[in-house]
Amino acid sequence: MLLAIDTSSRYGGVALADAAGVITESRTWHTRMNHTAQLMPAVADILQNHGLAVADLAGCAVALGPGPFSALRVGVSAAKGLAMAANLPIIGVDTLALEAARHLQPGRITIAWLDAGRREVAAARFNPNGQRTQDDDIATPESLLAQDANTPAPRLYCGEAAHARKDDILNHKPGADSRITVAPWTPADRLWELAAAGLRKLQSPDAASELPTLQPYYLRMPTIGAPKQRDRTPP
Repeated sequence: MLLAIDTSSRYGGVALADAAGVITESRTWHTRMNHTAQLMPAVADILQNHGLAVADLAGCAVALGPGPFSALRVGVSAAKGLAMAANLPIIGVDTLALEAARHLQPGRITIAWLDAGRREVAAARFNPNGQRTQDDDIATPESLLAQDANTPAPRLYCGEAAHARKDDILNHKPGADSRITVAPWTPADRLWELAAAGLRKLQSPDAASELPTLQPYYLRMPTIGAPKQRDRTPP
């Protein structure tokens, strides 16, 4: 069984997936500040429901963000702790790529949005093959939409931040465009994709633990401490 952990947004979640990729149980919740208090009880409960110990798992997959600084740190630290305690392989997965993966389609650009705080959005743009077409960005929705207006191809926006701003996207100046669509979204969507992506990586011939180098993906560093240069490429 694979344990999937996602704290890359205000929605948190854990899931168990079997070797065939079927999620046997999942939990999602919405929080403002309490991923720390909610994550490990959810992990303990879901394992207990299936009579499993951490050592019984085949590996652990964790969403790397981008996302809120503290929330990402909670999820990645918890996953690392479980992996170290039971000597498990650990797989980190790019959250923006997760959001886009199931929406890729020939002839269309897929744009994933995640809330980044400060009224800004983290965005990644993908071609039909799932490759990024430019560096990830973090800016206001209005600024991102203005940049995207120069893209002639049909565009689909996905992710929780896009879903929450559906009307703004569809009615952005200079007016509605039939080539622009916004995908529906629920918290469980990303958790299912996380488990599937983790299993694919875990089952690959060259799968290896990412524990030594696993780090959250911060598009914008926290304001605490000295200013640091943004890293605009995923880990």
